Amino acid sequence: MDRGTEILLEAVCGEGLKGSLLDLGCGVGVVAVICTKLFQTETYAVDINPRAVELTQLNSAGNGVQVDAFVSDGFASVDRPFDTVLTNPPIRAGKAVIYRMFEDAKTHLNPGGALYAVIRRKQGAESALRKLEEVFGNCTVAARDKGYWVLKSVV
Repeated sequence: MDRGTEILLEAVCGEGLKGSLLDLGCGVGVVAVICTKLFQTETYAVDINPRAVELTQLNSAGNGVQVDAFVSDGFASVDRPFDTVLTNPPIRAGKAVIYRMFEDAKTHLNPGGALYAVIRRKQGAESALRKLEEVFGNCTVAARDKGYWVLKSVV
């Protein structure tokens, strides 16, 4: 697990989660598995990479939790809202991709739902905060550690 994901998990674990959760850009499913184990959320996980989705399915089964993982380019194949969306976004994909993820997250959150995103300061956390404020009308820094910022916006 990379340091950004660890800081993201520490931040959301401090606040607690309930209801439905989407791990956006799930990779091997660390966020989905840990959150499901700790909070018994109804958890979904998406990634553009089919191998990542396969590994998420294997990791959730191996840890005895139910995660509905499937291939999706961002929210393209997601047809339902969530109480929480968590992401360690693909910074190298560029701002256009990440900002589209933020915009789409807002339309896929239930009222009162929250988006959490972890971004390194030197990789654009400040501009991401401004974009989230523009999209959601709010954004707070839920955690900060070793150059990583966990940004939180609520619908």
